[in-house]
Amino acid sequence: MSVPIRRSAPAGAIPPDGGSNDVRPTCPSVLAGPSGPPSPDATDRVARAARALAQDAADALLIERLHRAGIRPMLLKGSVTARRLYPGEHRPRADCDLLVHPAQFAQARAVLVAAGLRPYDPCPYAQMFGHPTGQAVDLHWTLPVATVRAERLWAVLSRHTAEFRLGGTVVATLDLPAHACHLAIHAMSTPARSQAARRDLDRAAALVPLVTWREAMRVADELGARPAVVAALRTGSPGCRRLADALGLPVRVPFAQRLWLADTSLLLTARQVLRAAPAEHRRVMLRRWLLPTMAEIALWGERPEVRASTPTVLPPLGRMLWYRVRQVVVFAVAIHRAARAPAGSRRPDEPALSAPRPPDTYPPADLTVA
Repeated sequence: MSVPIRRSAPAGAIPPDGGSNDVRPTCPSVLAGPSGPPSPDATDRVARAARALAQDAADALLIERLHRAGIRPMLLKGSVTARRLYPGEHRPRADCDLLVHPAQFAQARAVLVAAGLRPYDPCPYAQMFGHPTGQAVDLHWTLPVATVRAERLWAVLSRHTAEFRLGGTVVATLDLPAHACHLAIHAMSTPARSQAARRDLDRAAALVPLVTWREAMRVADELGARPAVVAALRTGSPGCRRLADALGLPVRVPFAQRLWLADTSLLLTARQVLRAAPAEHRRVMLRRWLLPTMAEIALWGERPEVRASTPTVLPPLGRMLWYRVRQVVVFAVAIHRAARAPAGSRRPDEPALSAPRPPDTYPPADLTVA
C-alpha cells in the first residue's frame, strides 16, 4: 500500500514542500536591533515558533511509528499549508490530519492507541485521537464530501503526491493541485465553524496559479467533489469568486449547500454520521444521545466543542442540556441565514449542482466508539 512519491513540482507552482525546511523565516531573530530585553511581540513570536516545532516533532515521531509498521500515510494540510501558503508567517494549527489506505486503517489505529492516543467517536470520513499532552490527530480513511469509495479516493490521490520533510521525517503529502482541491473541500466540510479553513482557501485562491486550479478541478471531478468545491469558491471571498469566474464554474448554489455552509450547530454533521454508520454503531449513538449514562455524560462534557460553548460552573448534565438547546437555536439561525443568502442566478447553459452527500462507505474496519 505504499504511496508513490513524485519529487518534481508542478510547472510554475510552489515547490512541493514550500521551500526550505529552515525554521528561521518563521522565527524572526530577537537579537537584532538595540541591546536590551526582547519586546513582547518578539517573545510571542519565539513562543509560537517553539510550539510549532514541538507539534512538528510530536507528529513526526508518530509518523515514524506508522512507517515502522509498514503504513505510509499522506500528511494533509497543517505544516504543508503553513509552508506553502504562509512563508515567513505563523499559521496556528490544532491537530495533524493523516490519510491512510482504508485497508490499513485498523492497523494505523492500533499504532496510535499504542502511542497513548485515545480514540473518540468517528465521523463519516475520519476518527479523532487525543493525547494527554494535547497532541491531536485526525486519522482519515477518506475525505469529507468526496462521493467516491475510499479505495478509489486513495488511488486518485496516490497519483498526486509530493515529498515533504517534517522535522527529520520524510512523509508523502498532496501535490499542489490536490492540495488546492483539498483546501476547498475542507472549507466546505467545516463551513462557518472554521474561519481558518476559509482563510487558507482565500490564500490559495490568491497564490496558486490558475493553471494549477484547473488541474485541481480535474482532481475534484475524480473524487466526486466538484459540487462542494464550486460551492466553497462561490460562497467565499471576492478573490474566491473571481477565481470561480475565471474557471467558468456555475454561479447558483443550492439551498442545501448554503445551509451546510451556514450551520455551526454540528447537527447536520451528526445526521451524516448516523446515516453512514452501520446499524450496530447507529444504535449505540442513538442510545447515547437519548439515554446516556452519568459516566458518558461526564466524558461528553469534556469534548472541546462542549467546553468552548457551555458555562464551566454547570454540572455535567447541565452542560449537556445547555449545549443541546444551544444546538437547536444555532441551527434555526442557520436556516434563516441560508434562506436569506443570495443563491445566485443560473446561466442558461448551467447544470444544477447537487447537494453534498456522504461517501457510501463507513470505516473499513471495526471501530471502538469512545
